[in-house]
Amino acid sequence: MSEREFHVMFNGSYPAVPSAKLRRSNYIDLPTEHYDALEGQKVLERMVTGAQLVERLGYDGVAFSEQHNGPIGLLGNPMIFGGYLAAATQRIRIGVIGPIMNSYLSPIRLAEEIAQLDILSKGRLMLGLPLGHGMQYHSVGMINPATARARYREAHELLIRALTDPGPFEWYGEHFQVPYVNLWPRPVQAPHPPVVILGGGSAETIDLVAKHRHSYQAVGISSRKAVQGALEKLRAGAERYGYELDPRQIWAGVTFHVAETDAQAMAEARPHYLWMMQNFFDSPFHDSFPPGYLSPAALRGMLAGGGYRSKPPSDTAFEDAVEAGNLIVGSPETVHDRLVELIDLYGAGRILLNTNSDIKPEWMSTKSLTLFAEQVLPRLRGAKAGNEPEGPYTTELDYRLRRSSATPEPSVMIDGAPVALDDLRRRAAQTSSAGAEARPVDVRTTDLKESGT
Repeated sequence: MSEREFHVMFNGSYPAVPSAKLRRSNYIDLPTEHYDALEGQKVLERMVTGAQLVERLGYDGVAFSEQHNGPIGLLGNPMIFGGYLAAATQRIRIGVIGPIMNSYLSPIRLAEEIAQLDILSKGRLMLGLPLGHGMQYHSVGMINPATARARYREAHELLIRALTDPGPFEWYGEHFQVPYVNLWPRPVQAPHPPVVILGGGSAETIDLVAKHRHSYQAVGISSRKAVQGALEKLRAGAERYGYELDPRQIWAGVTFHVAETDAQAMAEARPHYLWMMQNFFDSPFHDSFPPGYLSPAALRGMLAGGGYRSKPPSDTAFEDAVEAGNLIVGSPETVHDRLVELIDLYGAGRILLNTNSDIKPEWMSTKSLTLFAEQVLPRLRGAKAGNEPEGPYTTELDYRLRRSSATPEPSVMIDGAPVALDDLRRRAAQTSSAGAEARPVDVRTTDLKESGT
């Protein structure tokens, strides 16, 4: 599994707002009177320090998304944040999930931004090109959902050609008319920075991914079986275009939390998961899917069940999400085993780890990321025999992989026998969480009273 890549998602959520359950949704029109300048600064600066931590720990990349008009995410233009991270980091991949192409008057402007950021990051840019939530269409005020898919596809074709084809050339399509497509400067990565398409399993999106050899992440799909179905269609699509799908074309996205024991991890993760499902995902159907947003085939698939947003996200109970594998929570051992199961099931070469770090206390988020990097990631990554690097280590993961197994662990004498400090810490955690072993009553988020809890 040494070829797998592990990227960490930072959502940039602003959690210091009233519960969305008090007003059905916090998308689109939550009044700005709820915004506080210090809180907003804290959210953005935590994203920067989080990315620097992830780089230091040895993860492969960091990702963040475009959001508008509310506390769901504070990155209205993720390309700007990507430029800041290019200067604030040295090695890590920078995954800009967004930009939303339909919010641009022309994809040529986006192509210029992509080329500049790829140069400034020294070829570290990875690009996500989502169609965008329906909620965003109410926010930017220039997108007709009835023509959004056709406009997106034409924008995608023009964008890829601008990044790869020599210029100048002309483009006269249904939505864009550009007499001179002539991109200066050019991106560092050839033929262009890696592209991931996020989708809910529609045939049109899967064909687009297969045709252009992009990578794909299923989003908003509530069952592993439905995800597997989408991936089988993608593999079949690759075969139609004459190639075998590379594992790096498959992204497995999962929300995770690691603590010293399973019980402690469950206790820590539960409230933050509930906040995410109530506030980050919930929105009325007409906001999520404005008229014309879904193709007829996509709408049929969603109504059939198991597909994109086939049921309200807040209807999923915490334990059900853990049981289904959509949420991986536990000790390092448990998280490792469940993540291996997910990776093998999908055949994924890239894993996107959502930490909910925007909602958690900073110490808790740092602990979870560190435990994963120190005790899970080395086992998933694995050293390459006969190809060990020399010289000083560069990241925590590099240190863990190269550390000699003969190096003694710190220990203390208890009852006349040496006991490793790691063992003592685990014993203490198990003792403190023993009272939490009994399964707590699970409250579905839709049953919570309108008290903001």
